[in-house]
Amino acid sequence: MSKPQYLSKSDFQLASSCAQKLVYKKKGYDSSNDTDEYMLMLAQGGYIVGKMATLLFSEGIEVEGSTTEALLMTKEYIQNYDSITLFEPAFEFNQRLARIDIFVKHGNKIQLIEVKSASRDSLNPKKDSTKLNKYIQDISFQYTILMDVFPDCEITCLLLMPDKSMRTLIDGLAGWFRLIDKPVSQEREYESPNEYITQEKSKFKVPNVEFIFDNHTNRQDYIDRLRNEGILNYLDVTEKAMALESGIRAKADSYIKILNNGHEATSLDYEISKSCKSCEYYVSGNANCGFFECWKWVKEFPSIFDLYYGGTVGSNNYLNELIREGKYSFGDIQTERLCKNDGSIGPRNERQLIQHENTLNKQEWFSETIKKELNSWTYPLHFIDFETYTGALPFHQGMRPFELIAFQWSCHTIDAPGAEPKHEEFIHTDSDFPNFKFAESLMKHIGMSGTPLMWATHENSVLRTILYQMDEYGYQNSELKGWLQKTIKDKDLGTEGRLIDMNAFTLKHYFHPEMKGKTSIKKVLPAIWNNNLFLHEIPYLLKYSLKDLENQVLDPYDTLFNLANTKMREMDEEKEIISEDVKGGTGAMRAFYRIRFDNSISIEHKEELKFRLLEYCKLDTMAMVIIWLYWKYTVK
Repeated sequence: MSKPQYLSKSDFQLASSCAQKLVYKKKGYDSSNDTDEYMLMLAQGGYIVGKMATLLFSEGIEVEGSTTEALLMTKEYIQNYDSITLFEPAFEFNQRLARIDIFVKHGNKIQLIEVKSASRDSLNPKKDSTKLNKYIQDISFQYTILMDVFPDCEITCLLLMPDKSMRTLIDGLAGWFRLIDKPVSQEREYESPNEYITQEKSKFKVPNVEFIFDNHTNRQDYIDRLRNEGILNYLDVTEKAMALESGIRAKADSYIKILNNGHEATSLDYEISKSCKSCEYYVSGNANCGFFECWKWVKEFPSIFDLYYGGTVGSNNYLNELIREGKYSFGDIQTERLCKNDGSIGPRNERQLIQHENTLNKQEWFSETIKKELNSWTYPLHFIDFETYTGALPFHQGMRPFELIAFQWSCHTIDAPGAEPKHEEFIHTDSDFPNFKFAESLMKHIGMSGTPLMWATHENSVLRTILYQMDEYGYQNSELKGWLQKTIKDKDLGTEGRLIDMNAFTLKHYFHPEMKGKTSIKKVLPAIWNNNLFLHEIPYLLKYSLKDLENQVLDPYDTLFNLANTKMREMDEEKEIISEDVKGGTGAMRAFYRIRFDNSISIEHKEELKFRLLEYCKLDTMAMVIIWLYWKYTVK
């Protein structure tokens, strides 16, 4: 006997973006969301906040097991108790299924509580309206089920989320919880409570979350502190959820028809469009690739999606026009359409035209003024990169959810023309608040001399945040405050600052076809490094010049991981430490969190993570040096 086909709340959310994705989920196709590092971090954060929320309900009972087991267990609890609080109970009605985060029933009054790890700002509610609308749709789906199951009950819908307007009084709150990984059993059904997972059987390791004071004699005192000094806050969304009810029911019925028709959506349920560019079911090199089932007449990912801000052209509809006409190649783009609605050429259109011409001609492009601009940068040149942490649970007393922590910087400095870069770095992994030490150490290193360079605006935003934190935390250092005010760009202060954004510089002055429509450092560096072997002969760049077994130049970031792994093996051959790579900003955040709070790993393991953090950040600033060297050499 086949298992019943249920439309879960995560199914509903996925299908709301594209009905065909529901087909691929039920077929078990791979999704990039299920291997994406950032999505993994979001998922893990969701489990931690979910655990924290359940601790606020001392009488709560967790409903475990498969969907079938949870449905039976939930029904038994409801029949036996008139008043009860359940965590993850399962309710089903006409194939609609929901496992509700927290369900509270007292007689004929029910609270449907949806826990989210993303934050809201109760003092500035308009800022969160788009995000909240998505969550309210999610809770409304669950509301329709409870209405049908409990037609005589009064149902209140609540979101329980971290509130950015609240500062915790708990020092080290993020360390009160510990993730313990466990693999998802392939034998059981699992409906993830987390919105980011899109697999029917996810490749995520669904963790247990341990409250470190569970066995403490004063456990209840700590829970009382979570309730009174924590950062979770309620938002009543009952009226908004009720207003969506009829539309939610209609959409759910249409998705259930897809399930009942053997998982085949029709052209009435979805259409290919520019939104397919970001489809999570595009998994390169996978035999069961959902994207190519939708686009069965193309052999490669459509190159029209490579156009810089292509989705904004023609009142946001030009790419869809091309798709409807069966035109998917970059060469099908008409240059006369690359303009604003009034026919004028804006900055984005200028970049689009540069990309179009030089992509088709397969040539590199430099602006006429790039040499002048490069020569205006005064020595010493300081190439800087920061690593920071933002999370739902604050690290320190007085912090808000998702408030920034700056824990690491790297700087390569070139003192004069022809000089080799000198490297300095800072990392703070102790238990105190690092931001002011971070900024003071950077100020001491680069001072007011020369030109500080960054890639994109993150570094400016970090220093701006630290400037405002000085007032918020009452930190006194007039020298640091003055330096920050002169260094950053800030509209409120009316300052242009000293920082040069190399990403913005790239947009104005440089293009290579291999960058496509991107200007991130991880796109610009390979385009330059792989096509200019003279850079590999520079003595201080030799260690980044490795090739694979087919004699192809390796991406410097891949080279870094090989070097780091080799060095760690040499340092710790007998300790058999196995650690995750630090391959990006998300990996850096996770490594920093583990160093600070994960006492399940050894000191040696933490030292390895620290080493990987330093090497990763160091490569980012060296990448900036490589790109600058190439520009300087080429336009000399």
